Amino acid sequence: MLGLRLVSCGLALAFCVFAHGNAAAAGRTHVYLLRGIFNVSVGLDALAQKLGRLGVAASVHGHGDGSSVAGAAIADYRGGRVRSIILIGHSLGAGAVVDVAHQLEKAGVPVSLLIALDPVSSASVPPNVRRAVDYYVGGSGVPLASEPGFHGQLQNVDVGREPGMDHMAVQETEKMHARMIGNVRAAMGAGAAPAGEKNRPPSAAPQKQAGTAPPPR
Repeated sequence: MLGLRLVSCGLALAFCVFAHGNAAAAGRTHVYLLRGIFNVSVGLDALAQKLGRLGVAASVHGHGDGSSVAGAAIADYRGGRVRSIILIGHSLGAGAVVDVAHQLEKAGVPVSLLIALDPVSSASVPPNVRRAVDYYVGGSGVPLASEPGFHGQLQNVDVGREPGMDHMAVQETEKMHARMIGNVRAAMGAGAAPAGEKNRPPSAAPQKQAGTAPPPR
């Protein structure tokens, strides 16, 4: 009986330590989300709210706010308030988060995760990014490339093959939110990345998809 109680106490203690570790990781993570043109990417606001309910700090900005986002991220990292920086952007905001990553690289600040949602122009991920995922719609968005010296993970995922997916759906559907939250949790060490979207080498070739003309932006 004593042995059983000791085992039970040990399991309870291990669970508490694990839960505390996850909470600490969430508390030192900040997710910066950048909308597309005219701030139409309101799905990012809903995603930020979901992250907030998980205890993850998240803020939403316009695609033109990249410099102020970079400045805030650098200050928080250097001040020890944030250890894990995550960047998510849609459309023009997708290109903006890559620009933010470049600014952070110049400041010597790492980026744990970068998620681009149907970027409308080509861009290269800098070496300070640990993992980058580009969910693009073939015929609308474009895949990302990586700069020389990049040794992280880069995956270009053509979601245009999925039913109902388009330039706006990629940032607002429950399915895409679940995938992105899974990526965020994995970046914090609190869970696995979505199946089939991890450990892909940077040189992985993007899927090609014939698509329709890009929607108006």
